[in-house]
Amino acid sequence: MLLCLCSLTLFAACSNSPQKQKAAAENVAAPILNFLKQKYPAATILKSEKETNGTEVDIQEKNLHKEVWFDTKDQWVSTHWEISARDVPVAVMDALQSSAYNQYKVEDITAIERPDGLFYDFELKQDNNEIHVVLNSNAQIVTQRTTRAPGYDW
Repeated sequence: MLLCLCSLTLFAACSNSPQKQKAAAENVAAPILNFLKQKYPAATILKSEKETNGTEVDIQEKNLHKEVWFDTKDQWVSTHWEISARDVPVAVMDALQSSAYNQYKVEDITAIERPDGLFYDFELKQDNNEIHVVLNSNAQIVTQRTTRAPGYDW
């Protein structure tokens, strides 16, 4: 009985109630909130974190968890979300497979939307080597790096 009561209490505390959603939105600066309402009108704000290089707002949109980044002046920098290989355009996957990284295993793929376009960040691994390769939506390699920089600056 005590276990059931504890489980119920934990479930209620972790639920995504309207009060928690409203509290998450209240902590977001007005310019950021306006941008989110315009770009992602159906999204739910999960949380917001102010950091030294800007603000990260986590949203839920169409069953996808997305991280939306803003600079210190509350201007949109990028939006990031994990995707599967089947959601990557065929031309982009073909370009990766015909590159020097074709022997690497794809560990994770992150879609990155920025003002200058849509990009795909592939986390690749081979033996003890891990690398990130970023391709744009035109299937061109934009950058490759061994570590991912905060805010995905490249």
